[in-house]
Amino acid sequence: MVKNLLPNFFIAGAAKCGTSSLDRYLGQHPQIFIPPKKEAHYYSIPSFPNQFKGPGDDGMNLYTIREKEAYYELFSGAEGYQAVGESSVFYLYYPGTAERIHRENPDAKIIVLLRNPVDRAFSAYMHLVRDERESLSFEHGLEQEEKRKHMDFEPMWLYKELGLYSNQVRHYFEVFGSNQVKVILFEEFIRDTEAMVAEVLDFLGVAPEFRVDTSLQLNESGKPKSRWVYNFISKPNPLKELVKPLVPNGIRERLGIKAKSMVLEKVAMKPETRTQLQAYFAEDIAKLECLLDRDLSVWQKRSNAG
Repeated sequence: MVKNLLPNFFIAGAAKCGTSSLDRYLGQHPQIFIPPKKEAHYYSIPSFPNQFKGPGDDGMNLYTIREKEAYYELFSGAEGYQAVGESSVFYLYYPGTAERIHRENPDAKIIVLLRNPVDRAFSAYMHLVRDERESLSFEHGLEQEEKRKHMDFEPMWLYKELGLYSNQVRHYFEVFGSNQVKVILFEEFIRDTEAMVAEVLDFLGVAPEFRVDTSLQLNESGKPKSRWVYNFISKPNPLKELVKPLVPNGIRERLGIKAKSMVLEKVAMKPETRTQLQAYFAEDIAKLECLLDRDLSVWQKRSNAG
């Protein structure tokens, strides 16, 4: 594998902050190559336990890429593209990841999306509820976080810890320099997606005037209105395999995303839980405001996005 075909930018996190949507939007740009496989987590592997042991964590065990050759193969079609990137949402969280990326590409650009950590925590919880992995209430899940961490549950289960952004972002600033790290607020990203995508394109040094289709929001969280219908839409089944050759891939994917969104309903967090989490995150948010030199009062407002 030729060195210049390795990634020169990374969407490093955080989970449930719009990374799937941004990955898809950037992949539409003719000067950008992003492999279809998201969440390779290759540069975080040395920090992983031998095996994640939470309910449904087999996906992390099976689909993360541990071998250099397999990782390089993701970019076998990247020749001729100006910007080559990949998205792995736990790169931001795991210590040592920034150094491993920097050793291989010190000029890499890092994109970080951050969301009100209270909303991010609840969205991660609803993501696991949606996928039939989380059986506890949100409040009980918060109580079990440390225990689950010590039992080697994957980071998606760390509802609070993943939202302590200040040290995570500071570390990337220290390793790469703040000029190589682009931080985007999820709340601004969903309010004016086209403008935020244009900022990212400019950051990556590709034509920012290219218009991407931002009409779909990917990987939404929520509680299925009907478990049977949601599973039918989201999991393989004989009828879908029968129809698959008859419908073009792009149309099929768009229909699937819209259908899943229609059968998911938003669930409200208990007000007292929100108040407790706001107090928990307040000090870290203040540190992040100083680090980024920006006002984060937008995080005092409740988000309805998934």
